[in-house]
Amino acid sequence: MGLLLEAAIAWNALRNISYILDITKQGSGTVERIELSFLDEDFPHAAGMQYAVDVDFNIRPNKYYGAKLIPALLTGRMIDTKIESGRNWDRISGRLSAITHLQNTLDGPFSIKSFDRDKVQGYSKIDAKFIIQSMISDEIYFVFLDERSNKYYCKSAFKKEKIDYMRNQTPVTVLQKTKMVDGVPHILFTKEGYTPIEVAE
Repeated sequence: MGLLLEAAIAWNALRNISYILDITKQGSGTVERIELSFLDEDFPHAAGMQYAVDVDFNIRPNKYYGAKLIPALLTGRMIDTKIESGRNWDRISGRLSAITHLQNTLDGPFSIKSFDRDKVQGYSKIDAKFIIQSMISDEIYFVFLDERSNKYYCKSAFKKEKIDYMRNQTPVTVLQKTKMVDGVPHILFTKEGYTPIEVAE
């Protein structure tokens, strides 16, 4: 099994899972709610398929485009290890590794900040509202969250290399973290003194 298939399995496992983060931005005094979910259509970009245009998967692109990518991988119609021969494999592999650890990242302790790409020390094309950083097995991972139709999604995730994307960003305090599994809430963390907003089942 290749890393692309591992990432597809990990993302597919999040199909019936979402995360609700009650947060407050530094100095705002107000509570904001982030509802994060995972759709098949968001997987290709997060996985770095835009960097695999030189890879021949021996299947027509329209058979694995967009939301079709995960089903194509899970059913074996697409040979996932082909991606490892691409010229951008080193760039893609860090993304796939981050996705395989994504559920552990979100379940465990992490740091979160508001994200402004203009504050990144170095050039960045990433346009997202929040950035999460976690450490798993001595590796640092970044997860970028953006908003669409009042819901948040994972826009990008990758292993830290040279740039510290957390640097110069505005800290955010997590007041409560809830994991929704098949619609059932599981409170993972509540900051002392916080009166939780009720989470509907």
